[in-house]
Amino acid sequence: MSPTLLKLATWNIGGGILGESHQRDGIPSLDYYASVLKEHVPDVVCLQEAHDYDGRQEGQSEYLARCGGYPYVASFPTSESHMAENASLALGILSKFPIKDVTYKQFPNFRLEGASPNGEPWKLHDKGYVVASIDLDDRTLGLINGHCFPLHRFGASPTEPMFTPMWDMLTQDLLEIGDSGTAFAALDANYERIEELLKEALLPGKYLSAFEGTPTTPKGVQNDHILYGHAMRLLTTTVAATESDHSYCQVSVLV
Repeated sequence: MSPTLLKLATWNIGGGILGESHQRDGIPSLDYYASVLKEHVPDVVCLQEAHDYDGRQEGQSEYLARCGGYPYVASFPTSESHMAENASLALGILSKFPIKDVTYKQFPNFRLEGASPNGEPWKLHDKGYVVASIDLDDRTLGLINGHCFPLHRFGASPTEPMFTPMWDMLTQDLLEIGDSGTAFAALDANYERIEELLKEALLPGKYLSAFEGTPTTPKGVQNDHILYGHAMRLLTTTVAATESDHSYCQVSVLV
């Protein structure tokens, strides 16, 4: 089999709203997000915080797939949105290739509570990840698209022992889909040092981190990560600042 060149991307689109903390007017600007995808032309895109409307109207993943010409799309609501009424936050996958064996796995919710900078009460929204496979005709690419808790906003660190079972859960799925070495994970981990959370998955012969130590937010923090399997060859990485509060992140790999 000859190697296949793929462009794989991850992007937290925050309900399609632009600006810091997705607060600019609170009105989605999906055509802007579509324009960025058209500029970079990824083969597979993992979205976090895409709005899903539970069938009442076209979801944001479906809209972006239609605009970008992606024939395959999946959307998995994870929790109610804090940015819009009657909307759910969803994990989306846009693909030029068939998406198969899709399963959503929810993290245990630790029911932490806190307060926003404005003093408004905060509760921990449900988070999780989607496990799927991408059918490349002559081979299969394993995929995980995940959004992890912003524990720092609740005065907690993801390295605390109480959260270990959550990382063990994700690690187990990473190792299972990555056994052949052809898999990737797109994660908004809400944490910079991913190697502290997924140690076993990042051992030699497992996964590698594509742009470790590269800021992916305007505040200079790396929240977003792409991990790729040991049988894949990394060619290029792109971390492009956008009008959103997350960078658009992409890798080009040979599978």
